[in-house]
Amino acid sequence: MNEKDKRCAETIIDYCNRIDDYLNRFDDDKEIYMSDSLYKDACALVIIQMGEFANRFSDEFLEEYDGIEWGQLIGLRNVTAHNYENIIDDIIWEVMHDDVPEIKEYLEKILYH
Repeated sequence: MNEKDKRCAETIIDYCNRIDDYLNRFDDDKEIYMSDSLYKDACALVIIQMGEFANRFSDEFLEEYDGIEWGQLIGLRNVTAHNYENIIDDIIWEVMHDDVPEIKEYLEKILYH
């Protein structure tokens, strides 16, 4: 893995930790998420940044480490960044619960094991 890919992976892990912090701060409560625009905006921004850094991975990284649907994360970034008013909050909530922990675990396994 080259240094650029390593930095991107580390940054994405940091963003995963932010999502985890947000969920803990708000007691992992979907009602609070749905009613708090600052919470939703913060989470959406982190998802955008995760997709941005996933888009910076080299082709070699994406080919070698294909255990995550990087294209879906990048696509979600694009939809969120360019069509925010059309984003379904439920999708971001699901990504935070289903995908973010998986991405974090996968990248930590690559980097630290």
